[in-house]
This record gives sequence, C-alpha cells and structure tokens, in this order.
Amino acid sequence: MSRFRLDFETVDLHLRQPFTISRGTKDKVTNVFVKLTAGGITGYGEAAPNTRYEEDADKAIQFLEAVPDGFFGRINSQDQLVKSLDDFASQKSVQSMQSAKSAIEMAWLDWYAKKEGQALWKLWGAPSPKGPQTSFTIGLGAIDIMQQKVKDAKEYPVLKVKLGTDRDKEIIRGLRAVTDKPIRVDANEGWKTVEEARDMIGFLANQGIELVEQPMPAAMFEEMAELKQDSPLPLAADESFMGGESLEEIAMAFDIINIKLMKIGSMVKSRRVIERANELGLKVMIGCMIESSIANTAGAVLALWADYADLDGHLLIKNDPYRGLQLDVEKHIILNEKPGLGVEPRTKMGGGQS
Repeated sequence: MSRFRLDFETVDLHLRQPFTISRGTKDKVTNVFVKLTAGGITGYGEAAPNTRYEEDADKAIQFLEAVPDGFFGRINSQDQLVKSLDDFASQKSVQSMQSAKSAIEMAWLDWYAKKEGQALWKLWGAPSPKGPQTSFTIGLGAIDIMQQKVKDAKEYPVLKVKLGTDRDKEIIRGLRAVTDKPIRVDANEGWKTVEEARDMIGFLANQGIELVEQPMPAAMFEEMAELKQDSPLPLAADESFMGGESLEEIAMAFDIINIKLMKIGSMVKSRRVIERANELGLKVMIGCMIESSIANTAGAVLALWADYADLDGHLLIKNDPYRGLQLDVEKHIILNEKPGLGVEPRTKMGGGQS
C-alpha cells in the first residue's frame, strides 16, 4: 500500500459579524485543516477546537504532530481506525483532542470513500442526499442589532437564537416583533437555577419557541432532570452530551441530543449513537462549532439520519477555504454525488507538516 502523508495547517476563519453567546464574543476562530494523501488520493478533515472543552489550535497541532509514522498503514477499516485513534489518544505522552481525532477520521473516511469511488453517504447506505432544514444562528447583541440580523436572514426559514442573559425575555419580545418564524433557543448553560429556567421556558412556550437547548450548566444534571418533568418545550443536551455518556441517563433530563463532531470526535461513533438514541426515543440534532464546509459537510452526512440540523458554521464565516454541502431553497441540506465527503478546496492548501 502507498505510504500515507499527513499534512496540516492552522487557518484563521473570520466571522461575517462578531458572534456572541452567553460565554463571550469572538470575531474569528483558528481551526486546523488536515490532508491525508496516499495513492494519489487526498482526503480532507478539519478540527474546530473550542475552549469550552479545554481545546485550542495549538493543542490540536501537538496531537497531530504526535501521530506516529506508519499509523495509517495499519488501518484497513473504519472500526479499526476508531480503535487505533482511541488507543493513541489514551497514551500519556499526548493529550487527547476530540477535534483533532475528528479531523483525522474525517480525512481518512474522505480518502477511503474516494478510493472506493463513492460518495460517503452512499457508501454508508443513506437513502437520500437530502437532510433536514438547517437553522441559522442569531448571536447575542443589542436588540435592534439582533432584529436586523433576523431581517438579514430572511431566506432562512428556521432561526436559532442565543440566550442566557438577564434580558432574555426582552430579546425574544423584540425578535417576535419582526418575525413569526420557528425559533430554537440556545441558552448555552446560561440559566443557573431550576426556578429561572422554568420561568424562562414557560415564557418561551407562549412565544411559539420550538425547543430549548442546554438551559442550565452541564454540571447541574439533577436539576435538569427536575426541569424536564414539567417542561412544556423539548429540551436538547449540548454541553451535557459529549458523546460517551449513558443515553439512558441523558434521556432522564433531555428529549434531544446535539451531536457535534468536535465533541464526540468521530463520525463512526456518531452513527452508533444515533442508532441507540432512536431505540430510546431520543431525537437527534447534528450541530457544529464555527467550522468551514469540510466539517459541516461531514456533519451533513450524519444529518441524513437526524431529526434536526444546526449546520450553519460555514455560513457565518467570510473566508471559507472549501466548498461542499449545499442548501436548497428551503434550506434543506443537500449533499453532492462526488466521491468521498464531496468537499474541495477553493485554493490549494499551503505549508503544512507531515
């Protein structure tokens, strides 16, 4: 078998507008782009590390630099890849990075499907390349600015609104003054007591809100379970669900799980989680960090089996280096027929390391 070459580089992705959630504001993110090449075929992957999970680009690079020579030459199946990455990440000499693991697996799956001459979604047996509608995120800001963002997003039929502040009701009233579209709310752990969360969810239910994502801090699981008992709206686990938790326990506190590749670290594991969630009656959302079209296209493959999609990361940046998934006029996710993930660079990737 041809020798594999692993290349990677950091790229600053600049946001079209400053993006604010309850934990802070950013105007750019630094992601790590990966290329895996062998036999004249190149697979693409992306790590979008997030400080909420104690990851950053430097740590992701350190993980990638530690991948030993010959690592990929021993891989002959996706299950073996997952096991090998987990074994490697468990070594004391390297800090496990879920985003970096995801980037490596993503690149290998892209490479493998290209070698097989099939789109990955076809190779995995998806019945259709069309997935759910993606929501479009409205970050926090002054109410008039948020209202303008809603107006600017007029082509998107489903909105996701960030909350978790001391003016949440005022924000929702302000947005409802300019739109009657379905709104999904993400509090990003912003409500700190059951009483506060219960009051807010009751208010939101009267405002036609569709669901509430991560109302309380992940550490407050018992309180979340109490909240779920009489919540009039479905509750979605984001920060509370990294990927390895017991879904039976998660179902005690939530109705929906938000799978993000940068948290779970694996498309293959994500498919298993989706299958188990379906067995338990948990609905599934495929979400994202602020990512380019590489990671969002990988997420879109998984979204073909999901109930909800929140894959707008590539829409929030103005210098997306890749192209991949598309959206139809109603903003359903559409994957193409190209082999692999179906992504390609807009310009050649420079530099990198092997």
